[in-house]
Amino acid sequence: MNGYGTIKSNLEIDEESSITKAERLRKISLAKNGLTVVGTFIFIVGEMAGCGVLALPKALVNTGWIGLVLLPILCFNAGYSGVKLGKCWEIIEERYPEYRAHVRNPYPAIANVAMGPLASTVVTVSIRITLFGAGTVNLLLAAQIFQEIFGDFLPTITSCTYFLFMAIFVTPLMWFGSPKHFSFVGLGAVVTTAAACILFFSQMISDAKDLEKVHHTQFGFEEFFLGFGAILFAFGGASTFPTIQNDMKEKNKFGTSVIMAFILIIMLYFPIAIGGYLIFGDQVADNIAVSLGKSLYVEIGNILMGIHLIFAFLILINPVCQDLEHAFNIPKKFNWKRCVTRTMIILVLIFVGETIPKFSKILSLVGGSTVAMLTFIFPPYLYMKLCDQVSDEWENRYISSHERIYLWELMIVGTLGGLACTYSALISIFGGSSLVKPCYSI
Repeated sequence: MNGYGTIKSNLEIDEESSITKAERLRKISLAKNGLTVVGTFIFIVGEMAGCGVLALPKALVNTGWIGLVLLPILCFNAGYSGVKLGKCWEIIEERYPEYRAHVRNPYPAIANVAMGPLASTVVTVSIRITLFGAGTVNLLLAAQIFQEIFGDFLPTITSCTYFLFMAIFVTPLMWFGSPKHFSFVGLGAVVTTAAACILFFSQMISDAKDLEKVHHTQFGFEEFFLGFGAILFAFGGASTFPTIQNDMKEKNKFGTSVIMAFILIIMLYFPIAIGGYLIFGDQVADNIAVSLGKSLYVEIGNILMGIHLIFAFLILINPVCQDLEHAFNIPKKFNWKRCVTRTMIILVLIFVGETIPKFSKILSLVGGSTVAMLTFIFPPYLYMKLCDQVSDEWENRYISSHERIYLWELMIVGTLGGLACTYSALISIFGGSSLVKPCYSI
């Protein structure tokens, strides 16, 4: 072997040793602090369940009896797509050792390996829009819920004012880095949401005795796809799935956590959605909590849901803050630049929320656009692209014909449904009889 070959060989050995060392340290860290299957399951439910459950009854009213069928079908499809997204990361770690160390943005990394830099950029932008939109929806819902709680004492204060107060309240909380102890936060989110759902459903049963005959109007194209977009949003947690999986002790068991999570989510969603549809009909509000009768059950449920929405907002908006800080090379330690940057994000969020104060419109817009892309379009396609890649350096993967057909069906439904939802949401926000009026125009 010549001198060049020896140097090259040594460099390869050093690089391999560096990767192996990083991987070993990563495994040691995950073994001590990584998420378990149950911890991952809890965190997924905590991330997803919340504002979706409050909007589903109105979504079912808009979609009619078809929504009763769509709800379990889209739940199954979203869960299946989430499992395949987890498989994508398993494939990448299996083929490329450098990805076994910590990866800051695993979803864009999957897109980059499967399709290239452009796809990675599209995924990154979609994730930021999804998280920002979801954060705005959470804060708008929290404002509406606190208006319900304090409405009898402060009847002149509108939800627009409460939204401004909520934004000011959470701003200092956003300055302090990233959320810690995610498992605890996830468990708290699950407990508060589950308890609120039980309390709300109990009140529904009580309200059913006092209501007259329920009416169900057959709505048109726009209303149907606004409801469809809300259902998509309710199951749209895929934007954070790879990041959660990347923090697991045993990442190959992510699919088990996803299946468990979606089973619990449909158990939480279904009674509230069906109850709101059957008991209130056309009278149901965009937020089911507003339609419920006044009682101690509802008051406690509103407080629990309000707490959940605030903490969920802090979790959802934090990756957007960190990405922006990374782009501007802002130090990770606490400093004035971080405070200014995150305050600017809140100002933009205030503008969006005060301009489009109807949370259901933003929910449908985000659900039909970026959520549809990240949950129903990208995961199946990325999985097929990775499985179709062939090399002598790794074990090739095979997708059966019937599975490939199903994956393409997911993508087609996600694309067509997403486009229709996005169109309907834009028409509802900027035109037509249901034009949304900004808070500052009232």
